[in-house]
Amino acid sequence: MEPTLHPVPTNDAEGKSGAQASRPQGSRARRGRPWPKGARLPSAPAAVQTFVSGEAAKGPAHDAVYHQLRHMILLGEIPPSAWLRQEELTQMFGVSRTPIREALRTLSREGLVVMVSNQGARVSPLSMEAFEELYALRVGIEGLAARLAIGMLALADVEKLRQQFAEIEVLAVTAELAVYLRKEWLFRLSLYQVTRRKSLLMQVEALREHAERYLRLAYTVEGRVEESLEFHRQLLRACEQGDAALGERIVQDALRWTVARAGPIIAASIAQGTAGGDSGS
Repeated sequence: MEPTLHPVPTNDAEGKSGAQASRPQGSRARRGRPWPKGARLPSAPAAVQTFVSGEAAKGPAHDAVYHQLRHMILLGEIPPSAWLRQEELTQMFGVSRTPIREALRTLSREGLVVMVSNQGARVSPLSMEAFEELYALRVGIEGLAARLAIGMLALADVEKLRQQFAEIEVLAVTAELAVYLRKEWLFRLSLYQVTRRKSLLMQVEALREHAERYLRLAYTVEGRVEESLEFHRQLLRACEQGDAALGERIVQDALRWTVARAGPIIAASIAQGTAGGDSGS
């Protein structure tokens, strides 16, 4: 972070607290489940099959499969480089191969799935190039959203942000990491939504969703929750002061700090093959 800001923030509290006392419970699982080469996809719980069946009744089955697969990939439930066998997926979701193929094609267009000639589909591996590009885009777009939003804040908006910050301040100590991360993102999203710019908000949310694939690796950096909390405190202060330029800089510096601190860990994990960066099966 630039030296003008005191406690160095980060964007998403993507990790554990530096102090043992304030580390959220459940953070031991932050790195996600290992996925051995050649392992099969997990059997879908009844809830997933019920969801897909219910959604398919409302519209095309491939839409339901697409959304559920996308969710599982972004959250790391299906890890990078895992093969997506159509036969297994039909059993997993209780649908025919046609909606599976259509869902995979849609995911391929998004860059989340790679179609391999004569072999099938696999989850796209993580890469440093994609990570750095993703966060460069977030720096520009979220910085813009923060600047525009702070210039439009009403007193009621600021009061809502104060209440949300008070909640995440408690969650930083008491909640599981996943709960904290969700709430602190909602704090920022509430700010960005003040702009009422649909196209901008769609890009903000899409980039954040894609960042989920890298967050579990960034969790290994010490002090992430503390840094995140300080970042949100400074952002709230900028909102209270109506300082749009400061708010933009805080958001951008926080995202850059994530790349600077978490980048080496992600690079090492990819190099070792633990992030799905290898070419094996």
